[in-house]
Amino acid sequence: MEFMEAVKTCIRKYATFKGSAGRPEFWYWVLFTWILSMIAYTIDTAISGSTDPLTRSLLASNIVVFITVVPTMAVSVRRLHDVGRSGWWFLLTFTVIGALLLLYWYVCPSKKQQAC
Repeated sequence: MEFMEAVKTCIRKYATFKGSAGRPEFWYWVLFTWILSMIAYTIDTAISGSTDPLTRSLLASNIVVFITVVPTMAVSVRRLHDVGRSGWWFLLTFTVIGALLLLYWYVCPSKKQQAC
């Protein structure tokens, strides 16, 4: 799966939590959101003229988060399905140790290919 194809798939499946997402789809989406976040950070810094997060405008950054939070959760849940885990494991995102476990599962190959 190519970069643009993965991004289009995640946008098309905006709030689809069923099914599975392979590693390329997941990681290309992560790269896409990271790039959007860096662009938003640059815009926010240019608007306010400050790099201090307490005095800097966060309008562009907040818009990016608002637009990408649901598809990010959806592709994460679909990625967990791809490695043979329940989507409810996504809730581990809110703990430090759980986030490390999720990262491990996100880099694992698909369950169809081999066990991690």
